[in-house]
Amino acid sequence: MMKRLGMILLVIALLLQAFGAAAETEKLSSLPEIFVVEPVREERFSADKKSFLKKETLHTVHPQVDKAIQDIADGYEAELFPQMPSSATPRKNSRMDINTVYYRTGQSWLSTMILARMSHNREQLCSPFTTRTFDLLTGERIMLSDLFAEDSPAWELMSRRVREHLTSIFPNDQPIDGAIDSLCEKSALTQADFTLSAMELTLHYAANQVFEGHPGLIHVRFFYPEFSGMMTEEGQKQTDNSRWKMVAITCDDGPSYAESAKALDAFRAVGARVNYFIVGKKLVNFGDIEMRQFDENHVIACHTYNHWSGYSIKIMANRLKELSMTNDLLYDLSGEGARYFRAPGGTYPPWVECEIGLPIIQWSVDTYDYTGKSPKKIFYSVRNNTTDGDIILMHDSGLQMYKSIPLIADYLLNNGYLMVTLDELAAYQGVMLQPNGVYHRLDDGGMLPS
Repeated sequence: MMKRLGMILLVIALLLQAFGAAAETEKLSSLPEIFVVEPVREERFSADKKSFLKKETLHTVHPQVDKAIQDIADGYEAELFPQMPSSATPRKNSRMDINTVYYRTGQSWLSTMILARMSHNREQLCSPFTTRTFDLLTGERIMLSDLFAEDSPAWELMSRRVREHLTSIFPNDQPIDGAIDSLCEKSALTQADFTLSAMELTLHYAANQVFEGHPGLIHVRFFYPEFSGMMTEEGQKQTDNSRWKMVAITCDDGPSYAESAKALDAFRAVGARVNYFIVGKKLVNFGDIEMRQFDENHVIACHTYNHWSGYSIKIMANRLKELSMTNDLLYDLSGEGARYFRAPGGTYPPWVECEIGLPIIQWSVDTYDYTGKSPKKIFYSVRNNTTDGDIILMHDSGLQMYKSIPLIADYLLNNGYLMVTLDELAAYQGVMLQPNGVYHRLDDGGMLPS
C-alpha cells in the first residue's frame, strides 16, 4: 500500500514539475522576424473577359519557399484557368481563386496549403490543393517522416483516426469501394497532405477521393498532446508553441455573401484560424461561403437554424431541431456537423436545459462590431481587453468587421499571439470541453462560472 502511495506521489510530483516548467515558459512579446509573412496578390481576366482569376502567394524570409509556393500556384493557373466556363459577370460567376492558407509553428516552420477553387454561378466545381511545410531557416520541405520515425506508434493512431473519421462523414452517401482502406495504409499516410498549426496536425483529403460528387475537402484532425512520446526530437521542437499566447476569434451570424467572403480573405492573409458560428437557414443561399470556410480549415459551429432565442422556443424537442436542421445542411455541404454551439444573444440556459449535446461557447471579449462601430473602434475593443486564453466575439456578416481584421491581427501577432480554433485553445490550455458545458474563456481552469 505504502509503495503504491509512493508511486502516486512521485507521479504527482513529476506532473507538478512539468506544469511548473510549462508555466515558466517565457511568452513572446513580439512576432519573431523569421515568421514575418506577406501575401502577394494578382488578379486578371481571361483574354475574352469571360472568366476571372485571383491568385495569392506568399513573400517570406526565404526565397526558396516563395518560389516553391509560386510554382505550385502558377501550375494550377496554367492547367486549370483555361478550362473555366464563361460568364458575363465573371468576378461573381466564373472565377478561379488560388489561395495560400498558412500557419506558423515551432521555431521556424511554416505550413501551407495552396488551394485552387473553381466556381461557376457560385457553385464550387472543384478544389484541387497541395500542402507544403517548410523550414524557414533552410527553405527545405518538411515531410511527415520528419515528425515521426518509421516505427512510431503515431502511424497506427493516424490510420485508426482516418478510418473513424471517413466512416462518420457524409452520412447520406456511400464511400467509393476500397477508398477508405487505401487511405489508411501506412504507405498512403506517409504521402498524405498535411498542415501544422498552433496545436494541430491536420491530414487533408479531396472529398471526391472517397465520396463521388463532392468537390470540397476532408480534414482529419490530431492535437499535439495526442502524439506525446511519438515524435522525433525536431518534430517535438517544431510543434511546441508554448511560448506563444493564444486566443480564439469567433464569428457569429454568417455566412453572408460579400462581407463573409471579405472577412475570410482577410483572416487567410494573416495566417489565422477562425471559429464560424453559422445561422443554419443562411446556408440555403450562402452554402458556397461555408464550403470555402470549411475547406480553408476553419471550424464550423452552430448559432441555431433561425437565430431564435431558446426562451422563445417552449418545446425542448424544437430547440434540438435548431441544431439538427443546421447539421442536415452541413452534412450535405461539407460532410461534418457543427463542433460547437452558441446561443443567440448568449442566452444559454434553455440550451443547457434541453441538453443540446455540444460544448456551449460564450465569450470573454465582445467587440460590439454589430453596432456599426468603425474598424478602429472594433480593433480597440480587442487591444484594450484581450489576454491569453480569451474567446473574442465578432460577426463576419458585418459591414465594417472585415476592415478591422488587419488591425487586430497586426496587434495580436506583434504581441506574441496566435489566432487559433477553439479545439486548439482547449489543447493548449489542457481543457477537455464537455457537451452542454458553458465556456466564457479557456484557461487552465477550464469551465468558468456562468
